[in-house]
Amino acid sequence: MASNLNPANAVTASRFLTLPPYVWAMDHGYYQVAMLLLLLCGVLDLFDGAVARLFKCQTPFGEVFDAIADGICYGFAIIVLTAYGRVPWEAVTIIIALGVLNAGFRYVYAKRAGRTTNYQSHAMERLVAFAAYLGGFGTLGFQVDYFYWTFTALLAVVVVHDAKRMVLDPVPPPRPRVPDDLPVERTKAREGLSRAAEAS
Repeated sequence: MASNLNPANAVTASRFLTLPPYVWAMDHGYYQVAMLLLLLCGVLDLFDGAVARLFKCQTPFGEVFDAIADGICYGFAIIVLTAYGRVPWEAVTIIIALGVLNAGFRYVYAKRAGRTTNYQSHAMERLVAFAAYLGGFGTLGFQVDYFYWTFTALLAVVVVHDAKRMVLDPVPPPRPRVPDDLPVERTKAREGLSRAAEAS
């Protein structure tokens, strides 16, 4: 198992370094600079997964840390935008409340699983990408009300849908990890066993 002190988690942590200059740029009215900082935060979010695969340092903690970084970075950006009156505070309040509720459900899921795990929700992953755009739209003042209220409605639907699966449905067993140095035939056999276990 790879250490949690690894290059991928370092890239994830570096995303937090974009937040103080983002506040400075917003405070001074440099909205294009603020937008570039959000873009940098998003690029680092894409880059950490590539680094994890390159250095073979994927860990359960890294998956959870990446999700936490998404929530903190994009949540922080829209809270700053709310403080500067650039986005509707009512929508942001609902978004933050739903985000906290979703985090609580994820904690329950990890406790039920008995291990550090990040609940995989493809719909929520798409909404996290949408949240990055929310920061950009709010920063540049582009169709703010439409996008923020649309996001709020979509997020409510996804949180309710995922809550049932995280809190009530059975937790699937962890997928077996296959060492990198196994011959191809044994790796394929392990993958077949893994698929059979998931199907049962």
